[in-house]
Amino acid sequence: MNDIVIDTCTLVHADNPESDYFEHSVDFINRMTANTILCTVDEGFDMNDPVHSSYIALEYIKHLKPTSLGYYLMIHIAQNSRFNFVSIKVPQKEKKVVEQKIRNKKDRHFLRVAINSNDKILASHDFTDYQKSKRKYFKKEMGIEIVTAEEVNPRI
Repeated sequence: MNDIVIDTCTLVHADNPESDYFEHSVDFINRMTANTILCTVDEGFDMNDPVHSSYIALEYIKHLKPTSLGYYLMIHIAQNSRFNFVSIKVPQKEKKVVEQKIRNKKDRHFLRVAINSNDKILASHDFTDYQKSKRKYFKKEMGIEIVTAEEVNPRI
């Protein structure tokens, strides 16, 4: 695996022992810290810039506390130049499908980044917007894998 797109919830769950995803999120962060896989984000991403053109940076800053494991992972990735920057612009056909299938505009953003990533993998625990049927559809029709930390951890 060369790169992965990480939905904010996957990182946030590592700091919530009550979450069903807690252990797998912690394991995911530990594995990501110990390898060279890139974290693919949208262009304009900068955790230190107060004016963001990156939606993913805004999401991370809003939801990852400076003492959280997810925040530490992002700092580690930045310090080791492991961010991969891609456009959120996708071909019209794919854009239309994403807009039809995913109602939440924020989640469309992560999916468009995954479409433009190298390995086309999105780690997400969001089953509200990425239900199992949609995950299967995007894998079959567009080659995009939307996986949980538990599913992707053995590959990291």
